[in-house]
Amino acid sequence: MRTRAYTIAIAAAALLAAGLLAPARAEDPGTTAANFLKIPVAAVPSGMGEAYTAMVGPDSILYNPAGLGLLSYSSFSGSHNQYIDGITQEYLALAWRFPFATVAAAYSSLSSGDIDAYDENDMPVGKTSTSHQLTVFSVAQSWPRFKKDAGKLDPMLITPPWTKIPLVADYRPKSYRLAAGASVKKISEKLAGESSAAYAFDAGLTLILPRHFHVGASALNYGGSQKFLEASSKLPSSLRFGIAKDFHTVNDVMVFTVASDMVKYSDRDYQSATGLEVDVMKMFQLRLGYKTQKDSGSRVCGGFGMNFDRLSDKNSVMMGARVDYSYLDYGSLGATHRLGVQLIW
Repeated sequence: MRTRAYTIAIAAAALLAAGLLAPARAEDPGTTAANFLKIPVAAVPSGMGEAYTAMVGPDSILYNPAGLGLLSYSSFSGSHNQYIDGITQEYLALAWRFPFATVAAAYSSLSSGDIDAYDENDMPVGKTSTSHQLTVFSVAQSWPRFKKDAGKLDPMLITPPWTKIPLVADYRPKSYRLAAGASVKKISEKLAGESSAAYAFDAGLTLILPRHFHVGASALNYGGSQKFLEASSKLPSSLRFGIAKDFHTVNDVMVFTVASDMVKYSDRDYQSATGLEVDVMKMFQLRLGYKTQKDSGSRVCGGFGMNFDRLSDKNSVMMGARVDYSYLDYGSLGATHRLGVQLIW
């Protein structure tokens, strides 16, 4: 039985890697539409350099919808991004655990604020603005699935910092978990009096192996193109492959989670991202991330978080609450700050 389980796990891992390792035709740099989709917005993944493809949480809806299928509880994530030059970005995600699957939705918007407008003779003509919206709907499930585990932490997964969610204690198969997820999304943009919209699809797989070893792969923003006036451009599709693992000290005083991603955007070369999260006493979290991308600014990012669930009443509907902050430096363009919150029930 164990041999069969490991065979299934290894085969699934090979399938996860196949899509990313296959040759991909790259578009020319700067030729894709809706590039706001590349801007990190969620606070926790941002602090880890977006090495989040193999991680599990409500923010999985942005990186790999399969991660949603491994949640045994419902959750909310939201964040505000104070971006460069007065640009702001908002993000909300809700994942609801049903017996048949996890159903999730997310909304993100980016606004430029007022921008000076000029005519073809470089004469000022007032103000204009841009807006960009993303709406996502996802469905995900994992196997094997045990109905009595609803609301409990799966001991196969990387341990989250929540203290009021009980851990599954009784016996169950411990050889693997396999999750699959898919999303449909709408991307809308407005520039002055012009607007455009496009639809795209995401799909992903996550494999959980013994000793909290996660493997994930996803394909994001496929199947759509966007048209402004007479010009049509493809969306910035991407292939992601990631691994993650945690390491515990005695009595779980500190938990170190290391994650690493390989990412291929349709208009960029391959790039990697590595993230580290250090949890202290399931109350404080420190994060550090590093990217190899060639964008302007620092390749290093970081952040921190605090878990408040120990301070809540035992009869509260909410089983956990946390706040998170992340810092990304874009060099001469300035620093960006993300403030986020997560709730679980």
